[in-house]
Amino acid sequence: MNRAVTTIRVCVAGAGIMLVGCGNSLTERQDQAVASALPYDSVACDQLFARRDALAMQYGLPLDAKPVFMRQPYGMGPLTPDIRPERRRQAEAARGEIDAMNRSLTRRKCAEETGRMAAQEPTAQ
Repeated sequence: MNRAVTTIRVCVAGAGIMLVGCGNSLTERQDQAVASALPYDSVACDQLFARRDALAMQYGLPLDAKPVFMRQPYGMGPLTPDIRPERRRQAEAARGEIDAMNRSLTRRKCAEETGRMAAQEPTAQ
């Protein structure tokens, strides 16, 4: 009887751990950080450079930031809950936005148009 109760408790605990990851998994949140560059194609190059530079400065990120993906054990990614602090999640989302802005700037050849590089450090003013 005691062994059966222990087995049931282990199974319930395991199911609970798996359910914690549903909808809040680390893999799912990391995928959301990847942004499309298409919405930025309608923004003027100078404005896009300014937005990108401000976002990078706000989170202390480099201008050539790209989304970061943590390695997960095979098959465990969707089950691993995202326990990162909110500030880190926001910084990772900003990395995705900066990368999308840079892809738009590069595709539209804004660097040639404005004389700035797509991932040039902002000048101190």
